[in-house]
Amino acid sequence: MATSSARAPVRPPRRTQAERSESTRKKLIEAALVLLRERGYGGLRTNEVSERAGVSRGAQLHHFPTKYELILATLGYLNDKMLAESQRRAAEAQKSADPIADAIADAKDFFFSDYFFVSLAITMGDARDEDLMRNTVPMSRDARFAVEKMWIEALAARGVPRKHAADVIALTLSIVRGLAVRTIIDDDRKKFDELLRRWRGMAALFLEHELRQAATKSGKSR
Repeated sequence: MATSSARAPVRPPRRTQAERSESTRKKLIEAALVLLRERGYGGLRTNEVSERAGVSRGAQLHHFPTKYELILATLGYLNDKMLAESQRRAAEAQKSADPIADAIADAKDFFFSDYFFVSLAITMGDARDEDLMRNTVPMSRDARFAVEKMWIEALAARGVPRKHAADVIALTLSIVRGLAVRTIIDDDRKKFDELLRRWRGMAALFLEHELRQAATKSGKSR
């Protein structure tokens, strides 16, 4: 008669020190994000960050000895996440039926999210802290310019002249950003969506016109 022996439960492999350290950093940064959204830069208290993260004060000081270092790490985390998502979408848009709609969707996901308002709170921080401003403003600027370049390249890959692609993307990002800020005083998302649909149509007509003009000129020059 066959007998069966109980198998010991399989335990997941123990995390390495580096993995535990990275997990703690991420908890602290994500807690900082929540508190920055709730209270702004001026209202952020580092002791509350460790409490919200469920991390000891000593562990927090090990990773981020100062508020300044925590803020820089938080903004870097935001920028990395935003850039990765925009890069994926811009690459897909090169084969999309409506790349302008894709650019608008990408901009909405950033500017209408907590990420934008948190990054705004950080970069607008305390004007008296010159060191903070000197480091965070270029970081945010470079990240947004990188996204802008990705979308220009996505349109250029579809045959849109770079100048026109740059104009359309700059206007698209400016419009979405402006509507996002408007939510502070008038949060009418239905109206915003209608305005963005109109802009998408206008931008598409403009690009179609410019492409026809370019094709006509090319034909005459032959």
